[in-house]
Amino acid sequence: MQDWDSIQVLSQLAITSEYFLQVTLDKDGRVLSSDPGIGPAPSLFDHKEKPIYFSDCFLSSDWSKFESQRMKAWKGNHNSFLIELKKINHPDNNYSPTKWEFFFISKDYGTCLGIGHPLVQSKPYHVGLGEFLEGSAFSSEVLEGILENKLLGFWEYDPKIKQDTISPQLAHVLGYAEEEIKQLGKIHWKKHIHPEDAIIFSKEIKKHFLTPGSLPLKIEFRLIVKGNQTSWAMAYAQTVDWDENGMPLKIQGVLLDVNEKKRQELWLREHHYFLKELAFQQSHSLRARVANILGHDGEDYTSMVVTLS
Repeated sequence: MQDWDSIQVLSQLAITSEYFLQVTLDKDGRVLSSDPGIGPAPSLFDHKEKPIYFSDCFLSSDWSKFESQRMKAWKGNHNSFLIELKKINHPDNNYSPTKWEFFFISKDYGTCLGIGHPLVQSKPYHVGLGEFLEGSAFSSEVLEGILENKLLGFWEYDPKIKQDTISPQLAHVLGYAEEEIKQLGKIHWKKHIHPEDAIIFSKEIKKHFLTPGSLPLKIEFRLIVKGNQTSWAMAYAQTVDWDENGMPLKIQGVLLDVNEKKRQELWLREHHYFLKELAFQQSHSLRARVANILGHDGEDYTSMVVTLS
């Protein structure tokens, strides 16, 4: 059974996301809701809202494929089904390949909520949200960070050929301009980890490899971007593909900004002794006042408390 709360979060995220797509269809193919990228834009000359159907959003011949998958999932008592559809790009009226998961949200298995993403040829630095969240042990933490606008970017690593792939957003965060990205071809982002933290990061990666899939990676470290500016990041990662010998083939991860969290921790650490001393002074002052109220001096009152305890 799918987690309905997570589906709703993804549905809301898809409405504003530049990566995710969202559409809700009834059993007749009528669009009940969608994000702005689905269907034709309303005309200024439309005096009332016109109904939008499947054929307004996707290649019309895909409807039979959609219905076939829907009925197959319904008869198999599945909660959702996967399908690839050709989305119509308005107003150009050309098509883009997309992949969807449709969830049944009505008892008659007629109304479906779909969450999709574009299917494009893999390019350098093309790593997306959907890829990482699929089966991720950190999906709720990552989604919370994304909704709080703390996303730095995504990364992927092939241990066999020791090759990194990162998202354009992360490349820009590290200080690389568009032209540099094209010229370099591949950016080894881990060289931007602070030397002291790089040792710990390497140890945690090796520890993850020793526990196939059961110990996902979660680690804080400092990033040194171009220009020698330092910022704190939290990496969430896990191996998503293993060979027959249990060796990792592909690691996917996401980086979130934790600068504010580290600033708060540093403030508390720096003020720890001050706060401890302040608490002691306040406690001592309070004991003295109570002693005066009871008619004892501080020493007699302390002795009395010790005796009673």
